[in-house]
Amino acid sequence: MMNEFVPILNAVPTPGIVIRLNGSNARYLRVTHVFADFVYVMWVGGPEEVRLARRPMRKTPSEIEEIIKVGGGTLGQLTLPPALSSTPTSDSERARALESAWAMVFPVIEALDNEANLDRMRFTATIRIQAEKTGVNFTTLFRLVLRYYYFGRTRFSLLKLPPGTKPGKGQYASIGPDVEKLEREPKRRGRKSALAKEMGPNDFIVSAEDIDDMVRTFRTLLQKGPAYKSSAHEHYLAGAFRRRYPELHAHYLSGARLEPVTARQYSYYIDRHAQLSERLAGNLRTHRRNKGHLGSLYATGPGEVYEIDSTGGRLFLVTAGENPSHVGKPTIYLMVDRWSRFIVSAYISLKSPSYEEVRHALLVAFTSRERRFQALGIDIDDERWPVGQMPAVICPDRGSEFMSNSMEQAVVCDLRIELTPLPPYCPDGKAIVERLIREVKRRMAVKGMKGTYADRPMTPDTKRAARSAKTAAVHSLADAYRVLIEIIHDHNNRPHTALKRRRVLTQASVHPSPKAAYLWGLKNVIGLRKAPFSDGDYKRLLLATDMASIAGGVVRYRGRPYLPLDEASDDLAAKSTNRAKQVTVRIDKTDPHELFVVTSQGKWACFGITKGGGNEIAGLTLDEEESLASHTSLLWAKTAHDSRLGRVASLSSKSIPASVFARPLTQESNKTLQSSRAEQTDLVKRALNETGKKTAANISQNVTASLLDWERIEEEERLGKLDAVRKHRRKR
Repeated sequence: MMNEFVPILNAVPTPGIVIRLNGSNARYLRVTHVFADFVYVMWVGGPEEVRLARRPMRKTPSEIEEIIKVGGGTLGQLTLPPALSSTPTSDSERARALESAWAMVFPVIEALDNEANLDRMRFTATIRIQAEKTGVNFTTLFRLVLRYYYFGRTRFSLLKLPPGTKPGKGQYASIGPDVEKLEREPKRRGRKSALAKEMGPNDFIVSAEDIDDMVRTFRTLLQKGPAYKSSAHEHYLAGAFRRRYPELHAHYLSGARLEPVTARQYSYYIDRHAQLSERLAGNLRTHRRNKGHLGSLYATGPGEVYEIDSTGGRLFLVTAGENPSHVGKPTIYLMVDRWSRFIVSAYISLKSPSYEEVRHALLVAFTSRERRFQALGIDIDDERWPVGQMPAVICPDRGSEFMSNSMEQAVVCDLRIELTPLPPYCPDGKAIVERLIREVKRRMAVKGMKGTYADRPMTPDTKRAARSAKTAAVHSLADAYRVLIEIIHDHNNRPHTALKRRRVLTQASVHPSPKAAYLWGLKNVIGLRKAPFSDGDYKRLLLATDMASIAGGVVRYRGRPYLPLDEASDDLAAKSTNRAKQVTVRIDKTDPHELFVVTSQGKWACFGITKGGGNEIAGLTLDEEESLASHTSLLWAKTAHDSRLGRVASLSSKSIPASVFARPLTQESNKTLQSSRAEQTDLVKRALNETGKKTAANISQNVTASLLDWERIEEEERLGKLDAVRKHRRKR
């Protein structure tokens, strides 16, 4: 029960007052709200019965008077328990907990002062709305509201009560007023460490001052830069904890006891008490980088293991013009030889990641650079960037394009190349290509190319840089390729630290650059695993499949003509008809100057693009052409609209006599026709030679006179024909 009931003489029902009902056992009604027509009350008892509290009941003033009169009720006050009657120490854990709980409950209390919200349905709905806004559990907030009314509408009712005694145990000897000390007396709670049997139990109790030290250490680390809770926990033990508890810290370092504050404890208190600003929260890292499974980075020689990866380029492609159109951000595929660090392939695509794009990255690796990139206007040849060879092993990550069934079927089953995808959370398994991608992105931004940005757009500054790049970007995919190949050429020819440690290169006097090491290793390192097929076989297997049409000996692919180049294509062209027929073609979309048609005899008929068709796609890849298709259609429609508008406006401004179009044509004799043509020619010559002397009106009069001559000649011819008909009739 509550400690004491104090009666009040001549009192009236007011919020917070208690009505004691006499009987064999005294009962208490707490008045929670008083309105003009109704009074709300709830049954109360001892502090331990607060969990049984229910929603306030509505009574009329007459019912309250009857309860007091019939039940022998007395108005008074109930004293609060000691835990709720002492003010918490300023800036203590209890004070912060009280402020936090009051901030959650106050909007509900304010809303429930409106009588309409005390209805059964609205009472629950009001609390539920506040719980959803604050993210608090509904039951927790519901009980806090009832506690507030149960203990007489005091803020201190929201504080935690000390734990009661267990069944079968005696009562506390006494409960002193020092509640802060009372709450620290219980033993350490939580799961015991597995080392407790060997090193003894951990009996350290965290105080409010310790929590302040934890939060202060955490804030200090975040102000310096990105930090993790785990690292902040270690800094706390080495700093603030050591200064406050030097003896405990010394015992802990000597291995005589367990760590006083565990990492889990530290994280719990930080989550509850650390209020971070937006700037500090931006430096918080929620977890450490997983170190992975220490994947192997070894290879016995060049061309054995290639690492491949794709990344979204920090680059925007935008068309030029008054109203630029955003083409998109390309995906960059890079393939690097693990042994020599030589970049074997680089491919840029505007399509979504898929095996079809990986196919082209593989195709770029071992086909001629000179022919492929000259069409894009890029200065590179096979000597400056040597052609690679197909590897025995490809090491990708677990991206969707690398883990697809198409990738496994094509690479493992068709190409007979071993595929070794990394286990989950193992980024160091292909650390070479990961580091290369980071360096390529950084250097593309350093090059100053329009549309590039260096950092991931996470902060306001980096987001602003990304928006500026999108606004300033005006270039094509060929420009991006040009900068990328410049970076690749520089990387392949600069010294690499990993190659400096290869003594076999030093003994052979080979420069420690990826290009030199790769070329030397292909010729001199023996015992390497090799790909089973020839380069020609791989090229055919990696070509993309598409549809084209053939008619009249010409294959048309995407509207461009291809002519036969070999005997098989000549035979196929000779058998074609004038009616177009659909055929399946194999083509390299990054080098679409040749395409192949597989004949029924299994031969590959080769067709080459015409010179005019090659000029049309100069500087563009087929992927970029597809991305620009909508923009091309827009330009076409706009041009057609403007030209038609001009023609209609021109016709609308002219007034042409209907007689000119209605007059029937007549057949003249050759002599008359020659005379008329000479007369019209002389008329035009005189008009051109006498510019400024004759006006447009004179020319118009001459033209009118000429038209009258035509009418006279026509009438004479008609009369002549009538005479001829009359003479013919007379002869009969």
